[in-house]
Amino acid sequence: MTFLQTLASNPQSLIVLSILVVAILGLVIGLIALLLERQGNQQLQQRLADLGLQLLEQQEDYNKLEKLQFIGAQRQQRMDQVLQDIYGVIENNSQQLDQLKDQPSGHTSLASDVPSQSNYEHAIRMAKEGLSGERIQEICGLTEGEVNLILDLHQ
Repeated sequence: MTFLQTLASNPQSLIVLSILVVAILGLVIGLIALLLERQGNQQLQQRLADLGLQLLEQQEDYNKLEKLQFIGAQRQQRMDQVLQDIYGVIENNSQQLDQLKDQPSGHTSLASDVPSQSNYEHAIRMAKEGLSGERIQEICGLTEGEVNLILDLHQ
């Protein structure tokens, strides 16, 4: 208590004590502000590091996309070339087909030389119905010998 009595009796010591208390409070507030600023700086540094990593990842993704785009363009060029080749083959085949159509048919094809099974069946039905050999030969495109054989077997 003697300390308080000394302070109360001497106004200069009260002023010194007040200045001392204000200085201590200022020091404490300054330390708290410094601590908060340091924490804020650490958070900013962490955020900056995270953003740097994100930027690197995005740069890698961008590089991958560029590479894929280049590969896609190459494939597109190859597909275009293949399509051009196909169109060329189609054009050649069309020209050859037109040439074949324009050629005079001096000979009949193998398929027309040999009558189909249905022609024989049709000729047999007509023979059973009593049609003449000439008529069967004309309708079915069979030779005279074939028609005579059918008539002998099925009349």
